[in-house]
Amino acid sequence: MMEDFEFFEHTADVGVRVTGKTLNELFANSSKALFKLLVDSPLKQNKKREIQLEAQTLEELLVNWLNELLSIFFAEKFLPLEYNIRIEDNPQSKNIRGVILGEEFNPYENKINMEIKAATYHNLRVEHNRDGYTAEVIFDV
Repeated sequence: MMEDFEFFEHTADVGVRVTGKTLNELFANSSKALFKLLVDSPLKQNKKREIQLEAQTLEELLVNWLNELLSIFFAEKFLPLEYNIRIEDNPQSKNIRGVILGEEFNPYENKINMEIKAATYHNLRVEHNRDGYTAEVIFDV
C-alpha cells in the first residue's frame, strides 16, 4: 500500500509531498507526515484538543495548521495522533475546525528524531486534481 506522503531533500530542509482524496484527508496526511519526521510511533490516544484556524488561502491555512500543531507539541506537550477535522473552502476565507486526539509527550524528555522549527511558505503549493488534492511543504529544520 502506498503512503499518502513522501519526503524529499531540500538543501538544509526537508520537504514532503502529500496526497488526499479530500481537503480534510490532505491536511490530516500532512500532519501525519510532520509527526513521522519528529517522533517514532506513539502508543495511545488518551487526550483530545479542539482546534480552529482561519486563513485567506488554502496554502496559508496549511502552513498555519502545521505550525499550530508544532506549537501545541512543544508548548503543551501534546502529540497529535488522529485528526477529526473539517475544512471549509469559502471564497472569502478558509477554515479548519475539529478535534485532534493524542497523547502526552514531553519532547524535552523523550527522543525526537529531528527538530522541526516550522512549516514554511517556500515552494508551498496546494493543488486540486482528478484524484483529489496534492500539496508540497518545506519544513525548516
